[in-house]
Amino acid sequence: FFFSSSKQLTDSRSTHREACEQSCAAAAPASAPELHRYWLVSHAAGIMHVPTPPPNAEAMTPAERLEYLRSRGVEVDVVRDKTKKPAAKPAPPPPTPTVEGLQVETVTSASVPPPAPTLDDDDEDSLSPDERLAYLRERGVEVETSEDRQTKKEVVPLRGAGEFVYLKLPHKTTENVERLHGPVSKGDTLLTLLKPVFADKTLMDKRAVERETTDRLSKMLSQQSVEAPSFDTLQSLASEEGHVEAYPLARDSSSGRHVSLYIDGIGALRERPRNARAEKLCAACGLHGLSIRGDAYVGRTQAGPSGLRNVDFYESELDPSSDWCVASLRSHHAQSQAMRPVDVKSGSGENYKWSQTDDEVEIIVTCPESDAPLKSRVKVSYGRGDALTVLCDGVQLIHWSPLFAPIDPSGCSWTIDGSTIVVTLEKREEREWHTLWLVRSE
Repeated sequence: FFFSSSKQLTDSRSTHREACEQSCAAAAPASAPELHRYWLVSHAAGIMHVPTPPPNAEAMTPAERLEYLRSRGVEVDVVRDKTKKPAAKPAPPPPTPTVEGLQVETVTSASVPPPAPTLDDDDEDSLSPDERLAYLRERGVEVETSEDRQTKKEVVPLRGAGEFVYLKLPHKTTENVERLHGPVSKGDTLLTLLKPVFADKTLMDKRAVERETTDRLSKMLSQQSVEAPSFDTLQSLASEEGHVEAYPLARDSSSGRHVSLYIDGIGALRERPRNARAEKLCAACGLHGLSIRGDAYVGRTQAGPSGLRNVDFYESELDPSSDWCVASLRSHHAQSQAMRPVDVKSGSGENYKWSQTDDEVEIIVTCPESDAPLKSRVKVSYGRGDALTVLCDGVQLIHWSPLFAPIDPSGCSWTIDGSTIVVTLEKREEREWHTLWLVRSE
């Protein structure tokens, strides 16, 4: 249907249509029964330039001819397109079912989304671990990583009215510290609350009982001549009601608050496994060399006008740097020094020596030799007023924490004397130091 020349069409609308139809009929091959009729409309003032047909016009399909005309600015109005099939009418909705004349509402099922595209082996191998994890989760695969298990938080029930919080320290290192609740009543409730926990009808080993009672009970009873309880007595005590021992970790006479470790009183007789977590807590409080057997519990009591009662003790207070733990460490250290008093005014170590007055402690630290200025090589810090750290060239020469007694960081200083550093610590309280730092056994 291409025109053989660029003839100007200036006649009326009917003239335009007749000329176009004649030209289309002349240009179309005789074997094109599906030739479409088009209405050509001029762009400006009814004038239109008809493009010259290409050499392969006869081999072009109607759709290719239409595209050719439109690519040359000819607006074509399709009067009838036989290549398109009439759209099918949508099927009428099914009649609403009824039951004995009652209308029943039907619910259509939700459309199911198409499945996510899959990858071939090569594409899957090129994925990073994070991309592979996201790929699996997008397809509904539940994947739990080790990080997910570590970050999974256990739901801790809230403490109810009339209850207190205490902690369980399992002897198994694979088990976490557990927060527990107990009812508040007069006296230390844990002494009776934990009896059923420690009760065990398993028959104890007689040799273990004889060994432990001969050694431990004789020490506990000091010089007194007391006969150790028999095996049958201990077996009956352990089987029927259990035996709870409250071992004091911290005693604060000023506030009346005490922290205790509750253990199976005859756990050693049963040869239960040692509790490294509980032993480490005891050492942090200054109680060294203790052997704790089986599970242990930590709780706090408060002495007041109405008597003794249990109060809360939380997980964060297990930190060795917590106030009650540091105070207990100092108290037990002072008690041990009082039992065997030593008059120490000065001392020395591998790379230091020290002396003291009533209000200051002076430490002289020897540094490795170097051509660089000593001032630029040294860093000194005092922690929170309870520690001393000296670094030289990034190497830790001194690290004492906690110190024997608190210091005032604002009054501390250090100077350089040749190849040594002179550190002056200002005591917060005027008292004699028996040592520079308190030793914690791990």
